[in-house]
Order: sequence, then C-alpha cells, then structure tokens
Amino acid sequence: MVRLREIPRTATFAWSSSSAPPLIATGTRAGAVDADFSNETQLELWDLALDNAEQGVELQPVGSISTDSRFHDIAWSQPTDDHQEGVIAGALENGSLDLWDAEKLRVSPGESFISRTSKHSGPIKALQFNPFRDELLATAGAKGELFISDTNSIANPFRLGQSAARADDFECLDWNKKVPHILVTGSSGGFVTVWDVKSKRESLTLNNLGRKAVSAVAWDPDVPTKLVTAIPNDQDPLILMWDLRNSNAPERT
Repeated sequence: MVRLREIPRTATFAWSSSSAPPLIATGTRAGAVDADFSNETQLELWDLALDNAEQGVELQPVGSISTDSRFHDIAWSQPTDDHQEGVIAGALENGSLDLWDAEKLRVSPGESFISRTSKHSGPIKALQFNPFRDELLATAGAKGELFISDTNSIANPFRLGQSAARADDFECLDWNKKVPHILVTGSSGGFVTVWDVKSKRESLTLNNLGRKAVSAVAWDPDVPTKLVTAIPNDQDPLILMWDLRNSNAPERT
C-alpha cells in the first residue's frame, strides 16, 4: 500500500459525488483537537490532484470557510441543475444543519452558504442523503431525534418517532439501498431501529446484543433485508450480520 495524499486535519469528511476528479470535504471534528490545539472550526475542500506528478503528499485546501460549530458528520449530494457540484451538508455540534454549495466553496467561499435549520435540540450525530431522492436528507442525533428534511424546503423537516419514546442518542444511520423509504438508525443505548419514512413510524427494533452501544450501521447493497451493525468496544469489538426475515438474533457475529 502506497500513501498517495495526506490531509493534515482532525476532521470528519465526505467524498464528492460527481464523476469529475475526486474531491474531499472536511469539517473540524467535534470532540477532538489538532496537534496545535487550534480553536478554529472550518469547512474545507481538497483536490487530490492524482493526475499531477508534481503534487506532494501533503495537500492544501482549494476552498475554505470558517464555521461557528464543529462537525459530527458531513454528507455530499449528487449534482443538480442548481448546484452543479452538489450540496455539502454538515451535522453540527450545536444542533444546526447547514448546507453549502460545493462549487462556490471552491471558487467563491464567501458565497457558498445556502441555508441553516435548527430543529434538533442537541448535537446532530449523523446525516445522509437518500440515494434515490437526493433532495431528502435524514439527520439523527441526541435525545433520539430523527428528522427528514427536503433540501428544497429545509426549514420544515418532519420528525420520525416520539420525543418520549427514548432518551438515548442516535449515533449512526443508513438509507436502504433497495427500498427508498426505509432507513436504519443505531443508538448509544444499544437499539437498532428500522424506520418506514412513508408511514412515519418504526418498522422494527433489534436488541443489539444486550443493549450494547451501536457505532455503525450499513445495509447490504444487494439484499434489502440484510444489514450489519458494529459495537465500539475495544475490549470486545464485534460486527453483527442481520437478516430481518428473522430479527430475533444476528445470523452471524
């Protein structure tokens, strides 16, 4: 394995979605510090310049803008007529969902900000654009809050689930790769919940091996009833494979 490029940041990141040469967006990571203990919080854009033989390993950003909060997660949408390099969405520590135009972040950073909504009452921990309808964005975070937003009307998201139903934080989410209205969340309290966005309710909940926290969830790209979950315990790290046709226990650990 050869190291091609290096981005000198402690950050969460997202790859560009277009077919153009690859770009990476990074946002200053919540709950972590750089080696110099800088207090700066930034959204930055990086061109890997893989076709440039003169480019060194360590990169410099091609676009940068300061933000007023650190990031837990970043998502990058597909290009549209209005946003030719897509939209970058940030899940911020202060509970805000911010959107930026990726193309403007590179050519005119000061004009790149699109909008902000602050429906979450605590930090947003994870977000993802729907792979079938790219204007739909799911955001999940503290206190079991899960919202579905339409980027064309970002100020009016709708919530999935009830506020009194759970108090643990959602740590991760993933849209189903075959069924557009199905997504899954994983929580700090050990619950893996499958949601039906069309009916705006839970479809089923898996008990993640005795309520152990969930750090990652991912659907099988080919089989709509299969998914994997991960447990973030260094002493007992596990990946669980589930088939929801029999959700009483994982089919493989």
